[in-house]
Amino acid sequence: MAQVRAEYDFAAQPNSGEMSIAAGEVLTVIRENIDGGWMEGRNVRGSVGLFPEAYVSPYQATRAPQVVMEPVFPPAATRNYDDEWEDRMHSCADQFHNNSVGVVIKQTTIQFQEPIRNSVKSSIGSQPRRELSHNSLDYGSDRGVGKVNKNINRFSNFVKSGVEAYVIGESKISSPITERHEVVAINGVIQWKPIAQYYHCVVDKPKKESKLKGLKSFIAYSITSSLTNINVSRRYKHFDWLHEQLSAKYIFIPIPPLPEKQVAGRYEEDLIDHRKHILQLWVNKICRHPVLSQSEVWLHFISSTDEKDWKVGKRRAEKDECIGGSFLNCVTVPQTPLDHKSIDLQVERFQRSVKTSEEAMRTMQDRMNMFQKVYSGPVKQNWQKMGTAFKTLQQSFENDETAASRRLTDALAQTYSDYHDIGQVFDAHTKNDMEPVLENLYSYKGVVQNVPDIVNVHKQALQKFRDSEGRLSPAEAEKMKQRIDVMSYAVLAEIHHQTQEKVEDFRSTMSTYLERQAAFYRDVSEKLSNLAIRYKS
Repeated sequence: MAQVRAEYDFAAQPNSGEMSIAAGEVLTVIRENIDGGWMEGRNVRGSVGLFPEAYVSPYQATRAPQVVMEPVFPPAATRNYDDEWEDRMHSCADQFHNNSVGVVIKQTTIQFQEPIRNSVKSSIGSQPRRELSHNSLDYGSDRGVGKVNKNINRFSNFVKSGVEAYVIGESKISSPITERHEVVAINGVIQWKPIAQYYHCVVDKPKKESKLKGLKSFIAYSITSSLTNINVSRRYKHFDWLHEQLSAKYIFIPIPPLPEKQVAGRYEEDLIDHRKHILQLWVNKICRHPVLSQSEVWLHFISSTDEKDWKVGKRRAEKDECIGGSFLNCVTVPQTPLDHKSIDLQVERFQRSVKTSEEAMRTMQDRMNMFQKVYSGPVKQNWQKMGTAFKTLQQSFENDETAASRRLTDALAQTYSDYHDIGQVFDAHTKNDMEPVLENLYSYKGVVQNVPDIVNVHKQALQKFRDSEGRLSPAEAEKMKQRIDVMSYAVLAEIHHQTQEKVEDFRSTMSTYLERQAAFYRDVSEKLSNLAIRYKS
C-alpha cells in the first residue's frame, strides 16, 4: 500500500471518524481522493481514520516502520486552584442547540437541514460518514441554465465554515452588517486597510480569586487598553471564549494560540507568570492586526466592565451571523478582477514559506530547550562545584599565619562566592533571556498551524468555481467569480500581514535576545575580571 508522511499536526474532532496525526508521522493509505480533500489511512499504532489530504505528502520508506507502543503516563497531580481551562463556557453551543441551519466551527456543531442520504462507515466502524461517491444524489439548486452541486462531505472545513455557501451564493444574513473591513491595493501590494489609530493593551496583575465561598478558585488578569484606559478583569475561560468567537468568525485569519493547558515541571507561580507572558503576546498580535483590532467582540472584551453589559455583548457575539464564510459579506475589495492562476502561485509560495519557517522554528526551539536544560542543570552545577573547590583550597591556606596567606584566603573566599553566584546567573539566564524566545516560537507555531486549513479551503473554493463555471450562465458565473475574488483578496491581504508580522516578530525577538546574551556574558566577564584583580593585590 502507498504511504504518506504528515507535514503538519492535525487534531481530530471527537466521534467523527477522523484521526489525529503529528508532523513527521508515516501513515499507510487505505482510501484516496475522498470528496472534500480527505484520505483514510492507518498509523503505526494500528489506528484507522480520516485526515486532510493537504496535510500529507507522498513517502517512500526504505524499511517498514516499527510499531511503537503508546506510553502509559501516571495521572496528573491535581492543583489547589481552578485552572479554568476545564471550566468552559457552553452558552455558544447551547444557544444554537435547536437551530436547523448553521455552521460547524471547531467544536461547536450546528447541523444543516438536508435530506438524509445513504451513509457508509469509515473503516473504524464507529461513526457513520456520508457516502462520498459522486454517484450520490445531487446537492444544489437549479440556477437558470446552470447548476452548482454542494459538497456532500459535511466534515470538510470548506462546508463546515460556510465558505461553500458563500461561494455558491447561499450565504444569507438577516440582520444589518455592523462591522465592515476593507482590502486595499497600495503600491501594487494587496493588504488590509491600515489601522488608523494604533493602540496597545497590557496584561498584568494576575490575582487568585474565588467564588462559592472559597470552594472554587481561579486566576484573573487585568487588561488595560491605551484606546480607552479602561481596566477590565478577565479569567482564562473568558480568553478561551473569545478565542472561539474569533476563530469562528474570521475563517481566513489564523488566530494566535492561547497558553497551553499544562506546563510540565512548573510551579504555580512560574506557571502563572508564563501564562501572563503568552497572553501578552496574544493580545499584542490582536492589537496589531488591522481586522482583529477593530473586531466588535474584541473591543467589547477589553472595554466592558459592567456584568449586565458584558452578558448582552456576549449574547450578541454568539448570535452573530457574519461568521465563517458569511464574514466575507463584510469585506470590501478593489474592483480589479484577479487572475486565479496567479493567486494559486502566490498562495502556494506562501504555504512553502510557512512550511520551511515552521521547520526552522522547530529546530530553533529544540536547540533553545537544550540550552535551557544544560544552563540550568550541568552548567550551573559545575560552576558551583568549581566554587566549592575554591572553598576547599581556601581552607587549606587558613592554617598559615602570614599576611600574604590571609590575602590569598580572602581572594579564594570571594571566588567561591562569585562562582556560586555565576551558577545562579546561568540559571536565571534561561528564564529571563531564553524563555521569551521560546514563548515567541510557541506563538508563531500556533499561528502557522492554521495555515494549511486556510489554504485548503481556498483551493476548494477555486476548484468549486472551475467545476461549476461551465454549468452556469455568463451572468451567474460572473457573480460567482466576484465572490471568489472577495475571498482571494482577503487571503492575499492576510498573507501580506502574516509575512510582515513574521519578519517584525523575529527581528525584535532576536535583537532583544542577543542584547541580553551580550549583557549576560559581560556580567560574567566582569565578575571574573574583578576576581583576577584580587589575586594581584
